[in-house]
Amino acid sequence: MVQAVEAPDSIVDIISTDTCSFMHCAGKLKVLDHQWIQVIFEPPELRVGAIDFRYGGESEVKLQITYIDENTRLGKGSRGSLFVFRMRHGGSTNT
Repeated sequence: MVQAVEAPDSIVDIISTDTCSFMHCAGKLKVLDHQWIQVIFEPPELRVGAIDFRYGGESEVKLQITYIDENTRLGKGSRGSLFVFRMRHGGSTNT
């Protein structure tokens, strides 16, 4: 999974799995306070082989963010999910 945050408030998740060659979720990021953010995602876009389609509706996530250093941050979702985010230097989010 690659997550790109583009200033000031856009976020894109790109996910590849064994069953889905590409999943793209775009959303808007909102800072709630010094520890919490909220992201509202548009319906996901899937690509399986040569077929592209969207499914579902909007989704929302709230994350409590702890910054370890300038390259690493920890996230805890409002339902207890845990995430480790690492800065990716170079490369592109385009597939």
